[in-house]
Order: sequence, then C-alpha cells, then structure tokens
Amino acid sequence: MKFVAFVNPGMEELCKQEIKEILAVSGKIYPQLVEFDASAEPALQLLYHGQSMRRIIISLGKYKDLDDSDFNSVEWKNFISNSSFKVEVENVKGIENRLSLAKKVAGKVFAAVEKQKLSLAIDLKKPDFLLMVYFNGEEYFLGIDLAGIELHSRAYRVFTHSASCKGDLGYYFARKTGYKPGKNLLIGFVKDGVIAIEAALFAGRMPVHSARNNFSYQKLPLFNSVKYQPLTPDNTISIAAVDDSTQNINAARKNAQIAGVRKCINLQKVLLDELSGAFHEHEFDQILFQVTTKDEDKLNEIYHQVKYLLKPKGTLLLVSRESWEVSTPSYCKLVSEDRIERGENTYKIWLMQGK
Repeated sequence: MKFVAFVNPGMEELCKQEIKEILAVSGKIYPQLVEFDASAEPALQLLYHGQSMRRIIISLGKYKDLDDSDFNSVEWKNFISNSSFKVEVENVKGIENRLSLAKKVAGKVFAAVEKQKLSLAIDLKKPDFLLMVYFNGEEYFLGIDLAGIELHSRAYRVFTHSASCKGDLGYYFARKTGYKPGKNLLIGFVKDGVIAIEAALFAGRMPVHSARNNFSYQKLPLFNSVKYQPLTPDNTISIAAVDDSTQNINAARKNAQIAGVRKCINLQKVLLDELSGAFHEHEFDQILFQVTTKDEDKLNEIYHQVKYLLKPKGTLLLVSRESWEVSTPSYCKLVSEDRIERGENTYKIWLMQGK
C-alpha cells in the first residue's frame, strides 16, 4: 500500500529518515511530501510515533491535471461503509479555486462509488474521513487522511511560551544536533520544554499521540482487524534541560508530565553562569540553546559554559532569529549554517562541532 506524508517546508529529509528508522523502508521526497510503501500495521506505528509529519494519507494517486484523476480502480469497500467524507484542498491559492477543485474531485469519487454500489455522503462539519488534495507545485497528490487532524500540533503543549514552537519543529531542532539514544543532551533556555520533550519522545521510542485519540482511520473498514502496536519503549534515557526562570521550568515539567516523559528529563532552574557547577566537565555529547532577543548578549557566557560541558567532538546547536549573527568559538568549527521558515518566522541555525 502506498502512503504519503505531508510535512512543513524544510522537513522532507528528516521525515524520510524517520520513515526509514520506524518502518525500515525508503521514501521518495517531493516538495513538502514523502511517498512510501508500507502495510497497514506499520503505517499506524508511524502515525502514532512519527514526529516530523503533518499528515499521513493513503495514496489514491497523483496527477499533473485533476481532470485526469480516476477513482474507478479504488476498492472503495476498504474505506466506506455508509460513510461521510469531505474533500480538503491544500496549497492552492484562492478559496474559489480550492472549492472548484474539491467539487471536481468529489464528483469523480461519487461516480466511482456509485459504480461499486456503495453509499457515501458529504459532511462538511463532522465527516468520517478527509480526502486530501495537495498540490506541490507540479502534481496533485490525493489520498485518505489516516488521522483527520494535523499531526504537528501536540496535546501536551498546555503551558506554552511565546517563543516556543510546534512539536515537529522542536523535533527538527533536537535531531539537528545529531542526538541519538545513548548520548547525553543538554537543552539550555528550555522555555516550555518542547525541544526537550520531542528529544525524549524520539530517544525513548514513545508515542507522540495517545492511542485514545479518535483518529479517522478507525472508521475505515480496511483497519477493522488492524491494531496499533506500540514500539518497544526505552525508559533509561536522561536528557538535561535548564532555564533561569521558575515559571518556564514549572511549565516544562507540567508539559513533560502530560507527554509521559517527565522521568526522562532532568529539568532544573540554573542560571547560565552557574551551569558548570551543576554538571560535570565534558558531560554532554550535544548541547542546544534556543536564543531569543533578550538572551543574545549572553553569547560569550554560553560559549564559556559550553567549553566546560561539551565533550571533545561534541556538537553545539544555536537557534535564533534570522538577523542575529554569531562568531564561532575557538574550540569549535562551524559545520553548517541553515535557515528554516515557519509561518512568518524564520529561524537561523548554527551547528558547531568541538575540535
């Protein structure tokens, strides 16, 4: 069975890597999409454990022109049983254009379903499933959404910080450091804990979404006899995360508790200039600081503390606003300097490695 993962811009390579790690299959990258083959049960593992994707759909084909789309070969009995659906069109400018394409696709679906003597209705408010149409600039990708909601938002983000980010971006930052299970990671300026939580979910092989979620795949006959099997968790990981704000530490602890990773993250209130007294020399393989405007004048102190805490050949990742410029400390070499956009925000990312 063919699936397509939708991702936010810049997440394609990481999504392909994540699919390889969880499903042991190789995906094909398109702009903001990754296409892959899997059976139903592994696809559910990716649905619950995947951290980089925005949606996962069962592919119904891709077309240069939607006039060429054909749903007659689809086995609709696998997807409908007196069901309702809604067509959603993404990445097409203009609401009238999107509505026109949605009507076109819905008409073709109804014609195919009628030939197979099945019943299907449109419900714009509470459909049983979404039929997604995504235009990536070259082709229209069509499919049935497994979740029915966007996956990059996180239920654990109850106590939020204004400078924080959604889960998929927090995961991106954590993985950009090179962090892997078995390594020691320190998150500085932890804010509401998103980056640390995403790192813990990844390393601990824990589900990002609760099995109690009423994902729309549960209404598809195809999955009647298929159950989600969680990955084997690793409860031995320990991630260090610090902040100089009691409010931020309390928020991060509460969010980590909701996410089920509270025991995996050592959250402490520590002033920046006291970090070297809170941890051992050369304790960390990776260190990450997300630096907001108010902390930009602390760069020299960050470098001073990191020099003591970072292992030889360890990595330091700095995340900040686009216009901020930094110099590389003498004990590191610059590995990469990247940008990633999210909505109206552009993040600049420096990856450095100890010499």
